[in-house]
Amino acid sequence: MTNGIPNTRNKHPPVTRVSAVECTSYDTKAVESAVRRAIDTLGGIGKFASNGETILLKPNLLQPKSPEEAVTTHPEIVRAMIRLVRETGANPVVGDSPGGRCSEKMLHYLAQKTGMDRVCEEEGVEFIFLIDSQTVSFPQGGIIRSFNLASYLSRVAGVISLAKLKTHTLTGLTGAVKNTFGLIPGLEKSDIHSRIPDVNEFSEMLVDLAECVRPRLSVVDGILAMEGDGPTAGVPRHIGRIVASENPHALDAFLAGMVGAGNIPTVEIARRRGLVPNDIEVIGDASTATRVEGFKMPPKPHAFGMIRGLLGYGLNESFSRKPVFLDSRCTLCGSCIEACPAEALRKGKKMPVIDRKLCIRCYCCQEVCGYKAIELRRQLLRSMGEVAAAGIKRYLKVK
Repeated sequence: MTNGIPNTRNKHPPVTRVSAVECTSYDTKAVESAVRRAIDTLGGIGKFASNGETILLKPNLLQPKSPEEAVTTHPEIVRAMIRLVRETGANPVVGDSPGGRCSEKMLHYLAQKTGMDRVCEEEGVEFIFLIDSQTVSFPQGGIIRSFNLASYLSRVAGVISLAKLKTHTLTGLTGAVKNTFGLIPGLEKSDIHSRIPDVNEFSEMLVDLAECVRPRLSVVDGILAMEGDGPTAGVPRHIGRIVASENPHALDAFLAGMVGAGNIPTVEIARRRGLVPNDIEVIGDASTATRVEGFKMPPKPHAFGMIRGLLGYGLNESFSRKPVFLDSRCTLCGSCIEACPAEALRKGKKMPVIDRKLCIRCYCCQEVCGYKAIELRRQLLRSMGEVAAAGIKRYLKVK
């Protein structure tokens, strides 16, 4: 245990294996068999859990959506991991903290809609409400030196991450690394977005967070993935694969290559830091070596995000995708207003009203919207003068 965070690895091995196996359905026996095969090729479940330990199984439970909508980790993946961990004599528990305001009532509803309460009840395990936080020091961080993480982490011996393969309008993909963001409770995620609005710096933070938490094992549910405007407003896409690794960065690098995602900021940052080895050994089923063709990535949110200087910020402002509300779908539930880290939203008569001067393009509003009432669209500025003016404002705000 280090600073209240379970940690059983001192450093990533120089050559990291990623296990990818085929699984075409969420049939209970098929999933359990596939998850077992993926983990056996990495050394077996006994490598990641031991008798008497409490192990937190951390799925992606972003919204109270049914498993068929591909927003959350499928409950059968969680069931399979519960059973495997129990074989070692360890005690598995399941928990997560989505964005927005977290309460026990909300998390009960989340567990019910996602199927987690049913699986936990049938398997006799506890669903943990990750509401309270504690400050954890991480002095070796590249951009963040401490995190406010779920205080329950101090009570477990290790974390096993159970992520969902989805696109993400801000970070490109969400997989093993991004899944650790759920260990920061509720609205504290919004605070991080407000302090770190730049997508590249935000990705640096995610890499720091994954290294701080250091899950013992990461398993990604890629049976039914999401493409397009994920992580909530995209389209389900059947991939038929389960992927696992001890190294979340190597796992995400494999996923990016598998779907042809191009440069994913968290993966590139991990490469620069030496967290992704040059020689990733891919093991498992031969059929998973083929690339997924035609996988739809979201447009890059900030077309000139790597350019610095006033004109670069202005062009970034001009070409970046901006939230647009659809009054035909909006219910004025207020979840987007609560989650907005920049306080750029207020309640209107038919839908929320956005202050474009305050919007930091984090897309938290779209991420928490349960009605797909927010689209991201490019709205070009009319002149180079507006580009320059926007650049000055954005530059001063970021600085």
